[in-house]
Parts: sequence; C-alpha cells; structure tokens
Amino acid sequence: MEGRNFFQSGAFKILVFFLGTVLLGAVLSPFLYQFGKHVVAEGWIENGPFAGLHGSMDRAQFSRYFNRAILIGAVLLVWPVLSWFKRGRTGEKRSFLASLDLAPNPSWWKHLLLGFVLAGGTLLLLGAWYVQQGWYESQDSGKTLVRLILSALGTGFAVGFLEEFVFRGALYAVLGKVLRPRVLFFFVAIFFAVIHFFNAPHTLQVAEVTATSGFWFVGRLFQHFFSQFGDLYFLLSEFAVLFAIGIVLGYTREATRSLWLGIGLHAGWVFGVKMLSPMTRRAFERAEMMPWLGDTLRVGLVSTLVVLLTGLALWFWLRKKDRTGREPALES
Repeated sequence: MEGRNFFQSGAFKILVFFLGTVLLGAVLSPFLYQFGKHVVAEGWIENGPFAGLHGSMDRAQFSRYFNRAILIGAVLLVWPVLSWFKRGRTGEKRSFLASLDLAPNPSWWKHLLLGFVLAGGTLLLLGAWYVQQGWYESQDSGKTLVRLILSALGTGFAVGFLEEFVFRGALYAVLGKVLRPRVLFFFVAIFFAVIHFFNAPHTLQVAEVTATSGFWFVGRLFQHFFSQFGDLYFLLSEFAVLFAIGIVLGYTREATRSLWLGIGLHAGWVFGVKMLSPMTRRAFERAEMMPWLGDTLRVGLVSTLVVLLTGLALWFWLRKKDRTGREPALES
C-alpha cells in the first residue's frame, strides 16, 4: 500500500520529471549535434540575421548541444507531467498559462523591453567602468560591431526564452505541486544556479559523436559537477551571481505572474556578457581581485551587487504599480 502511494505521490512524479529530462537530453543530444553541424555545413543560415547563430553552432562542442538538449527535454515533458498531476480531478479545463500558474500579460512587450534595456544596459556600463579602471583591457573580437550585436541579441533572446520557460515556467509549475511558495522560490533559485555548473570540463572532448554519446557524457558530468563545490572562488563569485539572478527572476515571475519581464532581464544579461566578452579581457591576476571580479561579467561579487540593485529597482517600480493599480510609466 505504501509503495503504491509513493508511485502516486507528487515526489515520484517530480522524480520522473527530472530523470526523464536527463534521459531525453542524453537521447536527443547526438541527433541535435549532428543536425546543427549539418546546418552549418550546408550554410543554410550563414548569411543574414542568423549569421551569429551560424557561428555559435559551428564553434559549439558536443557539451553545448547536450545542454540545449536537456532544456528541450524539460520542455517536452512539462505538459505530460502537469497532466499527470491533474489526472483524476474534475472541474473546468484550464488554459496552458493557467496550468503554469501564469496569467496573460497585456503589457508583455513593455516588460520585455524594460527588462532587456535595464539588465543589458547596467552590465555594459559595468564593463565600460572596468575598462576605464584598467581592470579589463580592450581586444579585437574578430567580428564587425553589427555582427557582434546580432550574435549577442540572438543568443540572449534564445537563452532567455528557453531558460525562463523551463525554470520559471515548467519547473515552478511542477514543483509548486509539492512545495510551499517560499520554499519553492528559493529552491528554484538555488537549482537554477547549481544546474549551470552541471557541465563538463573544458578539456573534455567527444572524439566521435554516436547515438550513445549522451549517456557517456552524463557520467562525466556528474564526476566534474561535485569537484567544483570545493572551490571557494566558485562559491563566492560564480555561484553568487547566478543565485542573485535566480532570486530576481523568481521575484519578477511572482510579482507579474508572467515570464515576459524575466525573459527581458535574462536576455539582457546574456547580451551584456556576450557583447563584452569578445571585446575585453581581464588585465589582472585572478588572485588579486578574487572574489570581486572575474574573467567575465558573469563572475564576481560586483556583478552580484549590480544584479541585486537591478532587482531592487524593479521592486520599487512594481510596488508603484501595486499602489496605483496602473502600469508604472517607463519614462524616467
């Protein structure tokens, strides 16, 4: 009886969601890799607005395709798992947004634009300040400015849409079935930060991608994953930034019951990093500035502070909306 209850429990369904996501990622990743490399070889998107994506797909190793396959796996499983939670219940049918505990957002484009400008703008200003202080120095990116911008925009919005749907959409909805709201908020923020380090070391290469490469890769990921948490630099600089981002994105999701503001923020942060990283490099020894600054704007307690200040600004802005009952003016 107890066994049957466990297999009907929310905990078991969430376990199936996580394990199924990894399984699907392992199965899909070799095919995604082969498809991506075929697109590059054929030159289907070599020119035009997706030229930056062409370059990213060309440079990407198997690990990048594996990461994207994991996210796709989560997207494919979210609806079946949510339907599994609702099985046996009666009542009116709910829309897909309602099943994710989200609501239509008539100001979606304002939120998307505001989040992107605020997040991307603050990171670019931070990078410019680093250069002015001599902590970062300029370098030739090897690309024209237009191509660099298009590449950063494409990557930013692709990552923003996909990861926000997975973490603040699908994961929130599934875990919300068994976790209290406050626990859910912090758990997803921590999980968002931790999962970004579920990757392989840069030195790991897949000599030949086959149908079983995804499963081989999973084993190497677990080996590398736990080794990173013994590094104090990692805990105080890289993890801190991602955790702060998870906190801010979780807050905007709950405050607006929508993903659009979070998508804009996420895209803006990725855009800022992708713009600055090719054009600058650190001009200091890592030990000199640890844990305040890192190799990129994604690392360091200064970046953490900027992210939290961005969240504070949005908190004031959304509080004004709550008091007036109207959309706050976007103009300064």
